[in-house]
Amino acid sequence: MIDDMVIGQLAASTGLSVRTLRFYADAGVLPESGRTEAGYRVFGPDAVARAGLVRTLRELGVGLDDIKAVLAAETSLVDVAAEHARALDAQIAMLRLQRAVLRAFIGSTDPKELERMTDLITLTAEERRRIVDDYLDAVFGDHPGAVADKLRMGTPELPEDPTPDQVAAWVEIAELMRDPDFVASSRAMAQRALAEGPEPDVEVGKAVGELAGRAARGGVDPASPEALEVVKRLEAMSAKPPEDRLHVAERIEAFTDRRVGRYWTLVGIVNGWDPSQAPDDIIEAWEWYGRALRAHA
Repeated sequence: MIDDMVIGQLAASTGLSVRTLRFYADAGVLPESGRTEAGYRVFGPDAVARAGLVRTLRELGVGLDDIKAVLAAETSLVDVAAEHARALDAQIAMLRLQRAVLRAFIGSTDPKELERMTDLITLTAEERRRIVDDYLDAVFGDHPGAVADKLRMGTPELPEDPTPDQVAAWVEIAELMRDPDFVASSRAMAQRALAEGPEPDVEVGKAVGELAGRAARGGVDPASPEALEVVKRLEAMSAKPPEDRLHVAERIEAFTDRRVGRYWTLVGIVNGWDPSQAPDDIIEAWEWYGRALRAHA
């Protein structure tokens, strides 16, 4: 059995410095069993194990107050370890975000951009969600519909370890959602959607992307006979009765906002969706189709 020992002997037994042991003793996590006549600290036989535990917990970043509670049996070591692990998880997540912000900023020369990115990224997940919810509330109010459901399903969720591109995309999304002009445009689209319904037949929508998209990319003039053939093919595919082309063109224009396409592109980046799905290309196809309908109304 180990006898009482002075601080120098304890230092030799634990590998800790005398200075560290004094600090532990003064902090109350390594109690002394007494003092020698010369005033040297004396520690009991359990001091070696106790000092080893304190050192381990300190190396893991556990605070002295928590260590005191464990040693005084006021809380369990398991509970302290679990709580500290949760704190480390939060700290690691924040460090990952900070690293991504710095990497996303590399190449920029605008200090305000770094400040803006940092302000938005250091929000909690709940605060970031609030930005989205505030936008949806401003756009749809008490009248949600299919469009609102689609937007809520496509909520951007920044991952715990984002890439620089995901950070930059989230910052741009947050700025869009806080842009009064974008909110007003979104609200107008939502109101029209409630009145008319924005969604074409699924097959027609795919065909617009394919046929009108190919024509747009090929530089086909929307007023040309070739464009009229595309219009007729698309009209023939619809299961609905033929509509006035000018009215359809106006509806397409009401729902064709390149910022909306940009929004979905950014959401795709943040959420890690298939990059082959390009909303900007889809909007270009619908824009061309709208111009072709108007030209041949």
